[in-house]
Amino acid sequence: MAIAVSVEPALIAATPGVPAEVTVTIRNDSTIVEEYSLHATGPGGQYVTLVPDRVSVYPGRIETVTARVLVPRSASVLAGDLDVAIQVTPTTVPMDDSDADADSARTTAGEVAEFVVTVADFSAVGAEIVPKVSRSRGRKRVKLAIDNNGNATMAATLVGTGAERLAVHPAVPEVAIDPGHAQFVRLTLVPRRRIWRGQAASHPYSVLVTPSSGDPIVVDGTHMQEPVFPSWFWKALLALAALIALLILLWNLLLKPTVEDAAREAVAEPLAEVQGQAADAEKAAAGAQQAAEEAAAAAQAGGTATPPPAPPEATATTQNLVFTLTAAPGASVTRGMPEPVPDGSVFQVTDLVFNNPQGDVSTLQLKSGDTTLLTLSTENYRDLDLHFVSPIEIPSGSTLQASMNCITVGQPPGRTPTRCLSAVLITGSLVTPPPAG
Repeated sequence: MAIAVSVEPALIAATPGVPAEVTVTIRNDSTIVEEYSLHATGPGGQYVTLVPDRVSVYPGRIETVTARVLVPRSASVLAGDLDVAIQVTPTTVPMDDSDADADSARTTAGEVAEFVVTVADFSAVGAEIVPKVSRSRGRKRVKLAIDNNGNATMAATLVGTGAERLAVHPAVPEVAIDPGHAQFVRLTLVPRRRIWRGQAASHPYSVLVTPSSGDPIVVDGTHMQEPVFPSWFWKALLALAALIALLILLWNLLLKPTVEDAAREAVAEPLAEVQGQAADAEKAAAGAQQAAEEAAAAAQAGGTATPPPAPPEATATTQNLVFTLTAAPGASVTRGMPEPVPDGSVFQVTDLVFNNPQGDVSTLQLKSGDTTLLTLSTENYRDLDLHFVSPIEIPSGSTLQASMNCITVGQPPGRTPTRCLSAVLITGSLVTPPPAG
């Protein structure tokens, strides 16, 4: 190898914004004078300046180049290690075959030397309250914006300090923010006393932001506490009271007499007609009373008449029917009246109560003979009451039946049933007509 390159020191600590230097040593082991160009590459190469970036070295001699490292003070360059490679390459290129002997002694390949730049972390914290001046009659929520402009993750504690009449409560006592990012924290401002009337009160407050590294900062804000009743409220209230008084005065002086006169005129003619009808009714009542007295006198003279007997009435007997239906999934069950409705009678259904205690999924039908009176899906209820103003009538010779088709058994808390279960309560009256004759 006709060239040797080294860097000292191989590890350098760099503070962002502060320049640092390393020395690049180049030794020419060839037999001719050689010119070399130097380039910095790698993750940290963009922050390295070589002075000079070209150097001529005599055979067997050593030259040095200064590599100046300046890492910007920016959140884009994170704290940690950055590798830098110094690439040294010859600039002389053979032109033709006549120089073959001389070129055989030249350096035909470059050499690379590496060093590491350790970027130190720095703290740069910014914070502001949005909005800086807030207004409310009671509680108010504002935002604290915290910017981490440093190059390392920052943890910060938050402490709110209010005036004597204002309490400041951050939503969280501590935050962690990545480099180059911002975080919003909600602040709740709570006035200790209400202002009912008068002028708005100014309450200055502050939030102390203490980062894990660096100096703490204080962010100031102002909260304007407005009165519950604004200054125009009392004026508006007085104006409203004056308007109401004016309307009452207009009603009593102008509108009320006019309305009363119009009402008297409107009812005068119908009232006279009603009074005439009332007089006629009084005369008819007096005549009827006189006729009744004469009839009573005639009855006493001829004997007491026996009133006709009252017609017989139908009898109604209240009955309650309870059908308990239970079946396995996929099966059906039917329950009905023990006996048909007697001849000449009618069973009138007035109330129905359905119960699905397990939350089963099933179909329930209420039938009278071949007529389906009601079809229900039990998953739609646990308890269902139906009351009829006009009762459902079951004629004589017919029966009332309830049937259930179990689909899925419910899963009530604490139990695991294997069969569907439903209950039907039927309340009605058995109406029997009076005997003939």
